[in-house]
Amino acid sequence: MKKILFSAAMALVLVSCSRDEVIEINRDSDEIRFGVVTDAATRAADVYCNTNLPGAFTVYANHEGQTYIDGDSIEKEGNAWVNKTGVRYWPEGNVSFYAHVNAGTAFKGSTTAPTIENYTVPTTVADQKDLLYAVKSQSQTEGQVTLNFRHALSQIVFQAKNTNANLYVEIDGVTICNLGNVNTFTYPTANTDDNIINHDGKGETTTTGAWGTWVNLTGGNTDYPVTFDAVSVPGDNDVKSLTNTNDTNKEFSSNAMLLLPQTTTAWNTTTKPSAETQTGSYFLVDCKIWNVAGDAYADSDVVLWEGPAAIPVAFNWEQGKKYIYTFVFGDGNGGYDPDPDTPTPVLLPITFDVTVDDFVPVENQDVIMDTEAE
Repeated sequence: MKKILFSAAMALVLVSCSRDEVIEINRDSDEIRFGVVTDAATRAADVYCNTNLPGAFTVYANHEGQTYIDGDSIEKEGNAWVNKTGVRYWPEGNVSFYAHVNAGTAFKGSTTAPTIENYTVPTTVADQKDLLYAVKSQSQTEGQVTLNFRHALSQIVFQAKNTNANLYVEIDGVTICNLGNVNTFTYPTANTDDNIINHDGKGETTTTGAWGTWVNLTGGNTDYPVTFDAVSVPGDNDVKSLTNTNDTNKEFSSNAMLLLPQTTTAWNTTTKPSAETQTGSYFLVDCKIWNVAGDAYADSDVVLWEGPAAIPVAFNWEQGKKYIYTFVFGDGNGGYDPDPDTPTPVLLPITFDVTVDDFVPVENQDVIMDTEAE
């Protein structure tokens, strides 16, 4: 028998990977080995792509209706990937491989299509993980097993800009309100072979190949907050990053959210968002807004609003996609006060209607032109 060899690649949609991909496979040994280039293991680097492969994955396999591999752990050791459970050998015929990263005990093997049951996304951003899955069915005659992983979750990041020079804004947090937080994922039966690469993350929407399915979203009243150092947004119309990053050497912000794909309806502002019966999704943007009296913001300027501003929005998130939300100040009402029973706009534009008094005539006074001065 020959040993089963694996290689790994990552499918990535709408997330930029600017560094060159380097993958070297040791073909001189029958053991499972990989050579990859990855970033340091920080929270910001835990959003994976072709140039930032995971440090480990778990693999499950079926052969002729029976379990052939049941949760082998494949880990990186130096420049090699090693099966920590032991060497595996090829049987006759096809083997169907199912792999995951970060599914943990939620992964349930099956002789048809495995599932990730009741996967729960933590509300703390630092605890959220990039959930990956891969499928490959092949025989020994096709050589080593190449696993192409896909993102099962959606990535959400925020930016802001201010189009009104008469306003100055600071933002130090965003909460996404009324989301589902638990769902069950079913693996596709086809191979996840197509690797999406060489994109710039600026509006690509096409995805190819097999994708799994989220089937039973629950917990539709969950809030997901993220806080950060206050970001200044002056009225210069420039986009300022809140949890997104455009830095050349930092692909992903540590505050990027990784949430369940889902479709929602926007909160109806005629209802109170803090009520237990409130439905519909919205953002709460923690902000402070000043009126700029002069040519530029000054400490003496008057504060127009301080606190969370509610912005109703409907979501249609798909797995493997990055959604960049840009909050635009200066053109609208600034969102809604989330506290009153009937929310009112945060910013009420000052409008003018003009009337002019008529000149009021007074009693006619004659001026005698030929009167001698005394």
